[in-house]
Amino acid sequence: MSAPDGGRQGARPVYYEPAQTYRSAWALFGALLAGFVADLALGHGSKHVWAWLIAVVLVVGVDVLVTRAARSLRSITVTRTELRVGENAVPRDSITGVADGVDPTLPVFGLSVGQALPRATPGLAMHLADGAVLVVPTRHPDRLAAALHVSPEAPGVRPAEPDDLVTLPEIDRRAESLFRVAGYALPEITIPVDAMHDALAIFVAGRPAVGFVWVSEVDGLAYIEELAVIPGRMRQGLGSALLEAACDWAAAEGFRAITLITFADVAWNAPFYAARGFTVVDDITPGLAALRQKERTVGLDGVGTRVVMRREL
Repeated sequence: MSAPDGGRQGARPVYYEPAQTYRSAWALFGALLAGFVADLALGHGSKHVWAWLIAVVLVVGVDVLVTRAARSLRSITVTRTELRVGENAVPRDSITGVADGVDPTLPVFGLSVGQALPRATPGLAMHLADGAVLVVPTRHPDRLAAALHVSPEAPGVRPAEPDDLVTLPEIDRRAESLFRVAGYALPEITIPVDAMHDALAIFVAGRPAVGFVWVSEVDGLAYIEELAVIPGRMRQGLGSALLEAACDWAAAEGFRAITLITFADVAWNAPFYAARGFTVVDDITPGLAALRQKERTVGLDGVGTRVVMRREL
């Protein structure tokens, strides 16, 4: 769909998506017209013609005004230089990637702070060069992504650097928000940055980091303390890439297996790991038993069933 040239260099739209069409106005006009015709057939139309005209002006006119306001505030326009939603715009060269599967906790581009994407409304997650992620409400995510000529970003996995460590608790906090959205009331457990400095290995995805895996040792085996990816970057293969990086590192270091503790019935926990070679073990070592007792103490068992899993390396 096209729109008039804005008159500025680089302002000619290459994609235009109105936030709302005038279909409802035409439907209302048609319904009122049908009512007027029926009134004429009954012999009263000539007496009520002014009332019908006033009804058309008020009902259809208000709908047209609402539609015009919605189009000016939320219509999407993509030009050679920018993406604009209403009066809000970002340069196209600052958009580094896009993704489907929108996280409901992400800020919505074009809406006020705190306003969420309306339920069942499709959208496209837009990743910016500064690490921010914004959702663009759009009825046609595929068409918008094609117009932007941007593919989902696939940041590489790398060893964590000292500057990365301070950002990892926030990544973990954002990842945990997915549990709460799904109805799991997790206890507040903050990852201590000091403990990360003593980790055997930490790998991160992206720069700045959008996900991480933290590896330690329990009872002579490698152990995954934490694996987290921010909601806006989930379902893009980052969790799998981080997990494989941890397993490859552990194998190279001579560990014969790697273990972890996770929720049995959460789709992105035990089933995720099972699909990647981990199996549930019942006969656990003393160190893992101590970790399970600690989990009970902080209340994790009250959220859901926890299981120990292991993968041979």
